[in-house]
Amino acid sequence: MQPVRPPKEENEYENRAADCREALEGKVQQLIEESVRAGWSRAEVAAALREIAEHTASLIEAHEERQD
Repeated sequence: MQPVRPPKEENEYENRAADCREALEGKVQQLIEESVRAGWSRAEVAAALREIAEHTASLIEAHEERQD
């Protein structure tokens, strides 16, 4: 498995979020395919990934608010 590609620049730059999505997309697709082979439906996997992403985003936001 290929490693996740790093950002093009260390600091913020235009399209950084898009670059991050592209860097992660292959890993996510691989996870989806492995999950489907294990017996989960694509809809179940998508719903689970959405919940995980939303929960993780909430945790990160709460942590950042405490840092301010």
